[in-house]
Amino acid sequence: MLILFPAEPFNLPHVDAAYAAEVAASAQLRLAWAVIDLEALFDGAIKQALRRVPVASAPTLAIYRGWMLSLAQYQQLAQGLAAKNYQLINDPAAYAACHHLPNVLPLLGDQTPASLVFPQSQGLDAASIAAQAAVYFNQQALIIKDYVKSRKHEWYEACFIPNASDQAQSARVIQTFIERQAEALVGGVVLRAWHPLQIWQTHQQSGLALAYEYRSFWLDGTLLWATPYWDHQPSQPTPDWSRYTALAQQIQSRFWTLDLALTQTGDWLIIELGDAQVSGLPDHADAQELLQALAQQLTI
Repeated sequence: MLILFPAEPFNLPHVDAAYAAEVAASAQLRLAWAVIDLEALFDGAIKQALRRVPVASAPTLAIYRGWMLSLAQYQQLAQGLAAKNYQLINDPAAYAACHHLPNVLPLLGDQTPASLVFPQSQGLDAASIAAQAAVYFNQQALIIKDYVKSRKHEWYEACFIPNASDQAQSARVIQTFIERQAEALVGGVVLRAWHPLQIWQTHQQSGLALAYEYRSFWLDGTLLWATPYWDHQPSQPTPDWSRYTALAQQIQSRFWTLDLALTQTGDWLIIELGDAQVSGLPDHADAQELLQALAQQLTI
C-alpha cells in the first residue's frame, strides 16, 4: 500500500502543511508514502506530477489523501499511477459515485434533506432556480451548494436561504453562490431543505452555528473510524452506526465518508456522503488512529 500526499504548491518535495499530521502518522506506522505535484497534475503533466512516486515492482494499492480533484484530474491520476503499477483504492467511477452528491441522493432517501438538482449543463439562471424552489419547497429554509461543496463560512451571503417562497432573496443568495464559486463550481447547483439542528456553540469568527456532527470513514461496506466533526465538540451524543449498515452495502466505492448531524427532533441526518480520499480530518482528530485502522483492515 502506498499513500499519496500533495506537495506544497510549487515546493516539491515538501508536503502540504495541511497533511503534515498524516505524513507524520504514516512515518510512525512505517507506512509507505510519496508526494505528488498537484500543480503539474492540474496542468495535465501527469508524468511530472508523479516524478517522486517510484515504480512498483508488483501491483500495489494506492490511496490518495489530498485536496479535491475534478473527475478529469482524478482520471489522469489513476492512469498515471497505473503506468507505475499502482491501482487507486477507488477507480474513477467509484470516485464520481461518492464525490458528486446527485449520484448518491437516490440511495439516501429520507435519511438526507429533500433536494433539487440543477445541472450546470442546462444553464444556471438564479431567478429560474428560485422560482422552481419556491414551488417545490414552499416556505422551507434551504442551503445551496454545488455537487461537492457549499460556502458555509459565508452563511448568509452565499449558503443559507431562510424562506424559499421569498424568490427575490433566494435569487440573490443563489446568484452570489454561483458568482463566488466561479470556475470552481462543480456539476451544478443543489438546493437542500434546511433542518434545524441541535447547536452546542457558535463559531466566534464566522458566526456559524456549530451542531453536533460526526465524520465517519467506511471501508468495504464497514465502519472503519469516526470522529466528532468540530474541535471541542462534546463526545456525546453519538450516532447508532448500525443504522447505516444496509446503506453501506449499496455504496459503489471501497473507501468513502458519511457525515451526520443531529436535528432538534433527535434524529441523525445524513449531510454528506463523499470519497474518503478527499475528505479532510478535523484539526483535533488523531490521524494515526485513522491510518492504523486503514492499514490493519487492508492487510487482513
